[in-house]
Amino acid sequence: MASEVKADKLSPSGGTALQIGDASDTITIPTGATFTITDGLGVAGGGTGLTGFTAGDVLYATGTTTLAKLAKGTAEQVLAMNSGATAPDWGSVDLTVLPTITVAKGGTNLSSFTAGDILYATGTTTLAKLAKGTGLQGLQTNSGATAPEWAASPQSVMTATGDILYASGANTLARLAKGTGEDTLKMNSGATAPEWVTVAAASADVVKILTVSSDVAAATVSIDNVFSATYAYYRILMRHVRPTTDGQSLYFRWLDNSGAAVTTSSYRCSVGGSESYSGGGNNTQHTATWDAAYANITPAGMTISNDAALGGVNYDMMVYQPFSEDIRPVVNGTYGAAKASSFQVYAGAMGLFLNADTTTFFRGFQLYWSGGGNFSTNEGGSITVYGYKE
Repeated sequence: MASEVKADKLSPSGGTALQIGDASDTITIPTGATFTITDGLGVAGGGTGLTGFTAGDVLYATGTTTLAKLAKGTAEQVLAMNSGATAPDWGSVDLTVLPTITVAKGGTNLSSFTAGDILYATGTTTLAKLAKGTGLQGLQTNSGATAPEWAASPQSVMTATGDILYASGANTLARLAKGTGEDTLKMNSGATAPEWVTVAAASADVVKILTVSSDVAAATVSIDNVFSATYAYYRILMRHVRPTTDGQSLYFRWLDNSGAAVTTSSYRCSVGGSESYSGGGNNTQHTATWDAAYANITPAGMTISNDAALGGVNYDMMVYQPFSEDIRPVVNGTYGAAKASSFQVYAGAMGLFLNADTTTFFRGFQLYWSGGGNFSTNEGGSITVYGYKE
C-alpha cells in the first residue's frame, strides 16, 4: 500500500546533499503538477543551464557541458562560423567568396557580363555569351547553323539618301552610293558589281540636231547654231510652212559665225520645175535670183498660199559644208506646194550658191517672206535639221 508524506521542506540529515530514491527507482511528477528548479538544470542533468530565452535565440555549445545562446540576427543575414572558427554568428553573405555556379546546378558558369550580352547554349549543359553588335545590325544564325551572330542589315549598310543595296558575295550585303546627275547604272568591267557611269552623248553618222516650230507668228524664223565642224553635210526638212498673207515667196539667208544675217548681194539661186494645172496641162518654168541680198527659193509663177487646207509648202534641202571657211556652201533641194485658186500643183528642184569670197563660216540660216508678212500659226509647221558625217 502506498504511503503519503506531507512536508513543506525536505533537508538532508547531514551535509548538503539530499537524495530522493535509489538509482532503480522511478520518480513521478503527475501531469499538471509544477516542478521548479530554482537554479536551473545543468547540461549534465539534461538541461541547458540557462534560465531564459528571447524569441529567435539559437543554442550552441561553448564546451562539453556548457550551452550558450546566440541572439537572432538582422533581416537577410546568414548563420556562419566566426573568423576564429569557434562559434556561430550572424553576418551578411560575401558573394565574392562563393564559387561560380555551374549550369547543371542552375547557374550560368559565367562570372561576369557586359551590357548588351546575349546568352546562348553551346551544348546541353554549357552557356556562352555573345557580345552586343554595332548600331542597326541584325541577329542571325551563322553559316554553320551552330550559333547566333550579329550581321549587317539593310539599315546598317545604307547610310545616305539614294544608296543602292547589292550583294558583294554570297549572303553578303554591300552599299553603292548614289551617282551624280544624269549618271547611268551598269555592271563594272569585271561583271562583279554595279557602278554609276556618265554616258557620253550619243554620236552617230546621222543625227537629228533639232526640230523647231514654224508656227511662230513672226516675220522671220532664224535657225541658229545648228552647223558645226562635227558634220560635213546637213539636211533641212521644212513641213507645212505658209504665210499669214496670201501669195508670197519664201526667202533664204545665211547666218554667219556671229549669228548675223548675211545680206551681201551675192546670192545666186535657181528654182525650176513642173507646174500642173487643173485642166491637165503642164508648164515648166523657173525663177532665178542673181547677185541678190537673199535667195528666192520659190519658183516663178508660183506663190505660197495661206490656205490652211493646202498645208503650205514643203522643202527637202541638202547643205554642203556650211561650216567650212574655205568652201562656199551649196544648197540643193526639192519642193512641193499647191495653189487652190487655179488648182495648180508645183514640184521641182532648186540650187543655191553664195558667189562671194569669204573666210568665215555659217552657223545657221534665216527664212522670211517676200511681202514682209508673218509665218502662219496653227498649221503644225516645223523645221528639222539633220547632220551627216562624211
